[in-house]
Amino acid sequence: MRITDRSIVSSILPLITGAWLTACVPTAEGTASDSETGGVSTGDSTGGATTGPAAQCEPFEPFVIDVQAEPNGLFYHAAQKSLYIADDDNNRILVRTDDGMLSVFAEIPNPSGDPGADGLGDLDFAADGSLYVPRFGFGMPGLGAIFRVTPAGQPEQLMGVDADWRRVGLDYDDARGLLYVATFSKDAEGVFTGWVATVDPVAGVETKIVEGMSKPVGIAVVGDTLFVGDQNLRQLSRVDLTAAKPALELVSDEFESLDLMEATPDGDLLVLSYDTANSVGRVYRVTPQGAITTVAEGAWEPRGIAFDGVSRIFVSARDSQTIVVVPAC
Repeated sequence: MRITDRSIVSSILPLITGAWLTACVPTAEGTASDSETGGVSTGDSTGGATTGPAAQCEPFEPFVIDVQAEPNGLFYHAAQKSLYIADDDNNRILVRTDDGMLSVFAEIPNPSGDPGADGLGDLDFAADGSLYVPRFGFGMPGLGAIFRVTPAGQPEQLMGVDADWRRVGLDYDDARGLLYVATFSKDAEGVFTGWVATVDPVAGVETKIVEGMSKPVGIAVVGDTLFVGDQNLRQLSRVDLTAAKPALELVSDEFESLDLMEATPDGDLLVLSYDTANSVGRVYRVTPQGAITTVAEGAWEPRGIAFDGVSRIFVSARDSQTIVVVPAC
């Protein structure tokens, strides 16, 4: 079926276009200020080999895409010019091409038989064409899982993954052949305990590497640095993956409630957060040096994020069946 982009309407329009209003920007711990970085880069490339100059970021009016689903994790596949979407309500992965065609790419097993009760999280592709997605499970026995989806759309559940743990964010590191997964549990009193785990999808081994968090959600690998956002503690931290004993190093503890994140081709980080007091969602850009700038904000509660590598940032808007598209410059 064809789903056409529709313009921002009613109350969404004025609040999304408010993305360029001055916003409170979290400060980084012991890093350069925004003025020292020159703000948002406008020369991001799409990645991969090219024979000409890199494409340049071009501004545009924000708009929304109606996906007739409850989007969570997102991944923009530049080579295919397609956006992959985790449909949280129906345990399936959709794919939307740039010309507006929307189709079902994969159906993820739903053992509970209750649509939305198992839930899906972040999406990430490996270089071999495999797509990885966690099934959240809500702590229900046996429902937590991670799936590899083949290029043909066939899901394969990874072995060696604890079925009782909760997972939303993940990032596949081709250089190391590992998945880095933001993982947590919740006890009967509602207390969260979080950590970062690696998953070897070939050997079927899951290993805790960094503990001491509450509810880590967003996670991204940039070279030898792992970034992770703790939703409850509102902290963005980094981990040196070359260290003998990986440990958390605070980047900033002044974010709002954090959600998923995405690395850019030029090594920056796009971080989602939600100001619960004012019902405002934000996209922040974080440089490798830790300088933080606001890219966009609006009346949407963000969940997943994807970047086309040049101009478009895609943000899943909770409980709206839409994806907000905002410029990266």
